[in-house]
Amino acid sequence: MSPGERINNPVHEWCEWRSSMKNIIETLEDSENLSVFLELVRIAGMEPMLRERGPFTVFVPTNEAFSRVQKERMDEIRQDRDKLLLITSYHVVPERLTSEDLRSIAAVRSSLGTDLVIRSSDRGITVNSVPIVEADAFCTNGICHAISAALVPPTIEIVTP
Repeated sequence: MSPGERINNPVHEWCEWRSSMKNIIETLEDSENLSVFLELVRIAGMEPMLRERGPFTVFVPTNEAFSRVQKERMDEIRQDRDKLLLITSYHVVPERLTSEDLRSIAAVRSSLGTDLVIRSSDRGITVNSVPIVEADAFCTNGICHAISAALVPPTIEIVTP
């Protein structure tokens, strides 16, 4: 074999793929459509955890999901770090769950300590009745699933128009 020649080996390819994977924060940084959630994670102080620890499953609301929340309410949430920590923690599950895994379970416990209800049908997977719109963004420390609305912890009210 000559220097620089690529080895056609599935294990080598997996290692190469794995080394190019990013952590959860880097994955969010690379997606323009998930920037609002990333901003909220940073304000809540969860960035170090989602960058360095894991494995986690993160249900990430798209920017479009947050655009449906009134601006005044979003500003209020951004100013209340404790409430924001509750909201963002509700989107994180302390284990890696692929869409295939989610299809075979009825509920998962969030980092907040409350359950998220999982439903699966031929139309897709929902989390607390919110559809997953893009599944299985694999990360070095977990996995992200984009969802079409923010999940609201049972103890918090968020009014949407």
